[in-house]
Amino acid sequence: MYSLDEFGEMVADELRFPRYREAIELAVRPGDSVVDIGSGPGVFALLACKAGARKVYAIDTESVVEFGRQFSATNGMSDRIEFLRGDSRHILLPERVNVIISDIRGALPLFGQGIHALNDARTRFLAEGGRMIPEHDTLYAALIEAPETYERILVPWKSVSGINLEAAIPVVLNTMYKRSCKPEQLLSDGLEWHELNYLSAAEARAGKLLRFKIRRSGTAHGFTVWFKAKLFGEIGFTTEPGTKESVYGQVFLPLLSPVEVSEGEEIRVGLHADLVGTDYVWRWEFETPARNDRAAQHFRQSTFQGGGMTPAALRKRSAEFVPVLSEAGLAERWLLLSMDGMTSLEQIAIKATENFPHTFSRVEDAFRRAGEIADRYSR
Repeated sequence: MYSLDEFGEMVADELRFPRYREAIELAVRPGDSVVDIGSGPGVFALLACKAGARKVYAIDTESVVEFGRQFSATNGMSDRIEFLRGDSRHILLPERVNVIISDIRGALPLFGQGIHALNDARTRFLAEGGRMIPEHDTLYAALIEAPETYERILVPWKSVSGINLEAAIPVVLNTMYKRSCKPEQLLSDGLEWHELNYLSAAEARAGKLLRFKIRRSGTAHGFTVWFKAKLFGEIGFTTEPGTKESVYGQVFLPLLSPVEVSEGEEIRVGLHADLVGTDYVWRWEFETPARNDRAAQHFRQSTFQGGGMTPAALRKRSAEFVPVLSEAGLAERWLLLSMDGMTSLEQIAIKATENFPHTFSRVEDAFRRAGEIADRYSR
């Protein structure tokens, strides 16, 4: 998911990394066992060892864990850190741990299967009385005035002379964006939208009706969403507008058209995020009352309309769907079954090209795909 360079940005993040380091130093006690979920190259695992951990299990789905093995050897910690590649939900540990460390968020904590992974880890890995980093995340939302951000979204679809591309505009306005905003852009106070308590059963599905009171007159272009993290005890950070630039930032949800709002006016907003398969579908509903100088406004928007989840994709994830493998799917299954512990990748690739010529037109293509599968699933 992330490259080593991107993990480097996380380590260099002045908002995120010092707070995590402080939390690990406080939460991990001499003799503790620890699991680091989404460990990447294992920097948090190394910090846990420095704090006195007896054993650390560092888990990540990507091959970047190989750098973790190098780092642990360089730092003389190879005997205390065990790197495991795979989905934490499919891994068994030989013991329950005292501390779970993770940062498997995106711009927001509602990211992929992250909440489910942490709920599973708490249930299966954490010892009674164990500790988690983070303990709690709270998400907030506010109405914002963002003319430049809004125009940057629209201008590509209006700027090609002699060609009408405006059919794209409803799609791009039903899309969520990672965009930073400044405190002076807020038209309302930030309202608490969703809580995630990782020490109990965190709810992956988020939804709430919010009533924003406009604190200054202006033009509403959309919503900004951010979070506040409680890592351990009093240690934490916030990504609210005006904080340091970080790997998180804020999320921008645009309106279908800008709306003039007045100080003291109340705006009703429904904001929802639903996990469908491995991705979130976001929905936002914006409603203003009629005024003398403005008709009532009512927008219903969703990333589903923005192409984030097509009807065909939803159909294939329904309980009633009966799947039939395509040729590409048959080729993938054949490659997996061919990895029998006796056949080389070269032999597999040659045979795959013969069996599935429409999927693999060259031996090199089959070899590349076989290598990717072997990297992920082989021992």
